[in-house]
Amino acid sequence: MEAEKALERITPEEAGISSRQVKKCIEELMHETTQMHGFMAARHGKVFAECWWAPFNSEMVHSNHSFGKSYTATAIGIAVTEKKLSLDEKMVDIFKDEIEERKICVPELTKKITVRHVLSMTNGHAANPSIEGDWIANYFTAAIEYEPGTRFLYNTSGACMLAAVVKKKTGENVKDYLTPRLFEKIGINAERFVWLKWPNGIDAEPATFATTEDNLRLAILYMNNGRWNGEQIVSEEFIREALSVRIKTDEAPEQKDGRCGYGYQLWACSIPGVYRFDGGQGQYGIIWPEKELCVVVHEGGIAPYGPQETLDVLYEQLLLVADDENLPQDRAAYDELVAYEKSLKIEKDKPNRLHPEIDFSGTYRVISGNADPWIGMAPPGGFDLFAIYRDHSKQEEMTEFSFEFRPDQCRFRVNKDTMIKASMDGELILRETDNVFPQLKNYCATARFVKPYILEIRIHWVNSWAETKMRFEYQKGIMKITSMKLRLNEEDNWLVSRGEAIKVEER
Repeated sequence: MEAEKALERITPEEAGISSRQVKKCIEELMHETTQMHGFMAARHGKVFAECWWAPFNSEMVHSNHSFGKSYTATAIGIAVTEKKLSLDEKMVDIFKDEIEERKICVPELTKKITVRHVLSMTNGHAANPSIEGDWIANYFTAAIEYEPGTRFLYNTSGACMLAAVVKKKTGENVKDYLTPRLFEKIGINAERFVWLKWPNGIDAEPATFATTEDNLRLAILYMNNGRWNGEQIVSEEFIREALSVRIKTDEAPEQKDGRCGYGYQLWACSIPGVYRFDGGQGQYGIIWPEKELCVVVHEGGIAPYGPQETLDVLYEQLLLVADDENLPQDRAAYDELVAYEKSLKIEKDKPNRLHPEIDFSGTYRVISGNADPWIGMAPPGGFDLFAIYRDHSKQEEMTEFSFEFRPDQCRFRVNKDTMIKASMDGELILRETDNVFPQLKNYCATARFVKPYILEIRIHWVNSWAETKMRFEYQKGIMKITSMKLRLNEEDNWLVSRGEAIKVEER
């Protein structure tokens, strides 16, 4: 089992790039439209640069968003390699039973869609089918405007269908299927890797959480044409097709790197021959097979321009300046780089400067609204996509809460099970708490009075870029609650919900 085998580490000079240049790249990655969380780069499968911005760290899983589509595509590729599936199988044949059970009248063009079409997002749909409710039925009843295989439309529902294909053809969920066939072989800790599920039990999209190195290992596998330590895990033919432009994306509503073409659940980059796994807000796995160069990033890039700026920095400061030959060693520059990598951290929050007009301490009962502090991720104008992935056996609605103040800390308890310890000095201290996502416990929180009668608790859910601001404003015996969940978008940046509570008399 390869799970415990570390990737080899080398100096940047051994990878054909100077330590000073790597340091410059890292510095420029911290541009104004992102918050960097993790970065790794490897040449010939050997790591030459790696850093995390504290409190993020190498052992922490982080949201992948649509990067997770590439894990699902890899499962499809392995199933093809094992001859459990053909890319030319029609979706209506694979889901014949589901179509009959639901009495779905399938449009004629939908009957032509193959697994290959779904992989390349050339289903032919006029619009992206909804992933709310019965998304299998939604997929097969959606209007088809184009001949399958002829036109690109970014389609998350198709990625959901691919996970269902894996379940149908192998009898296993994607993560279970990948564990012995991929994770254990390339060194990904399956117990740590998080894959959230739909209510129907199928592994969901976009719902993977991996370490930065997990994602690097997947990129290296693709760079090596599906081989790892001499074993062909995914067929070379599948990887070759995946790392190619299967369809043009000239009309995609993206920045420049979204208009360079699409492969199998991954994108072509603006540098010819370079491809990337790509998740929202800048979760990247860049692969340059010709140069044997892989770069991965976890970040919180502000859409629509932040993620593209990150790509531009990586291209200009790393990929395009990498030499094909080793450079002379520069020990002083390397030591400076390593020290710099270890020193990185995100900016702390504002400290508390005010004293409240009233005593906020005590227990409160919510009397209206539905404002909660949980991890939330929502596109502009949209709903919280992650609400459906919560552990519904836990209490999701905040019905009561309490505050306890100490000299350096505000303790915010939600219902009975969740304790948020918020630093009053703005320091981001990594902690864990039970919540409606039991596998995503990591957080940092701070508290301050923005006005003498308004308490703000800022919760950084650091298994992602997600952040929740909870504001509590005392007005005439009523505690007004505002929950603001970060969207990370230049426009409509917060998903806002409100509620009211009253203080419970102590007995």
